[in-house]
Amino acid sequence: MDRRGLPRRLPSVPVPAEGESFPSWLSRAAADWQIAPGRAAQALGLECHPRYRGVRPLRFGTALTPLSLQSVEAATGLDAPVIEAMQLSRYAGTVLDFTGRGEPGRQEESYFRLRNREWALFSSSRACPKCLASAPVWPLWWRLGMAAVCPEHHVLLVDTCPRCSARLGFGYTGHPRGLTTRDLMLDLDLCNNRRPASRGRKAGLCSQKLSALPAVPVPAELADLQQRFLDIVGGAPAQVAGSPVTPAEFFAAMRFTASVVRLVATPDEINSCAVLPVVAAQVFTANQQERLHADRGGRVSQFRTIPPSAAHAAAVLALSAPALFAPDLTTSQSVLTAWMDRAVALPRKPGRSDPLRLIPRPACLEPLVRAAVLPASRVAGVLVNRPPTSLLFTADHLPHLIDADDYTELIAWHLPGTAAMNGRRLAALALARLTGATSWQRAATALAMDSVKAFRATNTLVQRISDADAFWQDIERLGARAIERGLIDYAARRRALAELTMVPHAVLFEVCHPLRRDVTEQRRRHAAAWTWQHFTGGDVRDAPAYAPDLWGSTSRSFVREGGRRFSSWLPEPVSRQLTAYGQTLLDSPTPGKAWA
Repeated sequence: MDRRGLPRRLPSVPVPAEGESFPSWLSRAAADWQIAPGRAAQALGLECHPRYRGVRPLRFGTALTPLSLQSVEAATGLDAPVIEAMQLSRYAGTVLDFTGRGEPGRQEESYFRLRNREWALFSSSRACPKCLASAPVWPLWWRLGMAAVCPEHHVLLVDTCPRCSARLGFGYTGHPRGLTTRDLMLDLDLCNNRRPASRGRKAGLCSQKLSALPAVPVPAELADLQQRFLDIVGGAPAQVAGSPVTPAEFFAAMRFTASVVRLVATPDEINSCAVLPVVAAQVFTANQQERLHADRGGRVSQFRTIPPSAAHAAAVLALSAPALFAPDLTTSQSVLTAWMDRAVALPRKPGRSDPLRLIPRPACLEPLVRAAVLPASRVAGVLVNRPPTSLLFTADHLPHLIDADDYTELIAWHLPGTAAMNGRRLAALALARLTGATSWQRAATALAMDSVKAFRATNTLVQRISDADAFWQDIERLGARAIERGLIDYAARRRALAELTMVPHAVLFEVCHPLRRDVTEQRRRHAAAWTWQHFTGGDVRDAPAYAPDLWGSTSRSFVREGGRRFSSWLPEPVSRQLTAYGQTLLDSPTPGKAWA
């Protein structure tokens, strides 16, 4: 070490191959120096986990810590960009999202979440036996979740070693001991995964010859699809449905289409895919069946998880290609529509949510998907697909609670045993779905509605609807009534009255004094809440005047009771005065400030 605590410059340093991964380069360096990989990591000054025995570098092959990067620079003389290009973080902002990885004091926890979220192999690698037969260099892209095929040799990549049954490259971080420091030099032609002791066998390293791993041939067309993906990863121009997109948008579209084909791909579609090898079709079908019978909410049942193998990734690549690599908008639209129609028709067990509900829809596909499913809604455990509505309104024209009389007349019979307030809120959300919101969550966002209240309104109430078609017909009647009465921009009203927490004393005194009523601070706040509700059609409990911090230690029940009494007492002269006052706020050039 020098005076700065950094390792001294090593006399001989192998040059990283183009696109090589950091674990691969470290293994070659250790072999060149004729020491164990753990000793090589120590010589490079890599920062390691303090809680583990042996050598286990922090974020090995993912993204070097600042100290590790500085140490490797000092020990090797390699430039920082060259070293960083060997880490998975090289793909940040394209096929991987490293957002949040550097939270102060919580870096390792952040990286744990990253490993569970991103489509990459953080502690292993896939491999092409033919590539390794010519040189012991493991490319970084083999560690991507969509690594499936070797474009040069037209074979499936291999995931696991047939001899030790562990993932290839798993010996680095797959065991708490990490990198071995024993005085041995690894044979780079072998698997080298650590094999635990068993009956009749000592613990040691796996001796499987990498060049002898099974190589399953694939059609040239599938290899071309893999190369197109790699070109985009490398920065080549990308397109989705014939429109230019960024690499990050392209991969977001790939993850979405992968989720859809995992759900809707049929046996006929899988078997008729000419570019799909038999083994890939079998692996994909088996994964479908496993997920179908998995417990609800389990990791296996999720559609957003990384393809578990190269064969599965190959199937995803081949099956999603018709939509992902479609030459134009029309072709992509027809494929997506067929997929979404199939998703709608799939049977659902009662209480099961739409498995695509939580799959992020990339901006480049959102218009196409919306057109395919508009307006979709899970009602009574079934995803119901309705034709596009002709109603000419937007979510801005909707209150948070539909009119009480309209609810009683049209909607209440669909929701037996439901409190009117909750039913009116659900009806407002349903109207927002008619305007284009593709989920209840997005409907709540479009209405700027409290997500907790929206969840309560939709989570159980939709299960009470026995006739989904009749429900949507009555929701459309609600929209038609709103148009007949004249559309109101409720969103603008909510914005204009967002700071209405108290009606001015003079406004109330003018009408309360003749009635011999005192104008107290509480009454001014109740009046503000009434005015807000009157113009926004919202739940009075959401009024700005009822924000908890405005009432100090006063209990919420006391505040609500005061508001109820105020509304019950409110005589016509006072309601007219408050209505007129509220209208002046809406008409003011600076809404919400006219009363200040």
